Amino acid sequence: MRPTIGRDVFIAPTAVLIGDVRVGDRANIWFGAVLRGDFSYIEVGEGSSIQDNTVIHCAGDLPTVIGRDVTVGHGSILEGCVVEDGALVGMGSILCQRSRLGAGAMTAAGSVLSERAEVAPGMLAAGVPAREKKELSGSAKGWTEHAAAEYQALRRRYIDNLEEASATDADWRRAASGSG
Repeated sequence: MRPTIGRDVFIAPTAVLIGDVRVGDRANIWFGAVLRGDFSYIEVGEGSSIQDNTVIHCAGDLPTVIGRDVTVGHGSILEGCVVEDGALVGMGSILCQRSRLGAGAMTAAGSVLSERAEVAPGMLAAGVPAREKKELSGSAKGWTEHAAAEYQALRRRYIDNLEEASATDADWRRAASGSG
C-alpha cells in the first residue's frame, strides 16, 4: 500500500512516508520525519503539522490517528495513539499505544503519555509519566489555538520557494501541488 496525499500538502524532501499513510489537505510534514504505516494505518488530519524528526508508527490493528489542525512537535514519537483536533504534542514527547490526547490539549516538552493514558480536552499534561497538571489558559492556550496556523503560513512559504527553486524530486513536487 502506498501513502495517500491530500491537496496542497508540503512534504519535506527528507521526510519518509511508507505504507498506509493518509495525509489530509494542507498538512505539512517536515524534514527527517518518518511515518511508517506498515502494520495498520496512520492518518494525519487536514491542516496538521508533523515537525522535524518525528517518528509515527502503528501496531497490528492499532492505527495512529491525528486529528485536524494538530501540531506534533520536533522529535516526538507516536505509536498506536489518538491525537484529537487542535491538540499540541510538545517537542520530544512520546505517546504510547492506546493513549489519547484530547481536543485542544497539550503535552509539555519531553512528556511520556503511557499506554492507555488519556488527557482530557483543553488540559496540559507533563512529566514521565505524563499527568494532567491544569486547564490550559493564557499564552499556552493561545499557542495550541494558533500553532497550526503558524505552520500553515510556513507550509505555503516552503511550497512557493521550493517550487521556484525547481526541486528535482518529481514525487515530492506532485505531492506538494496536490496532484499526487
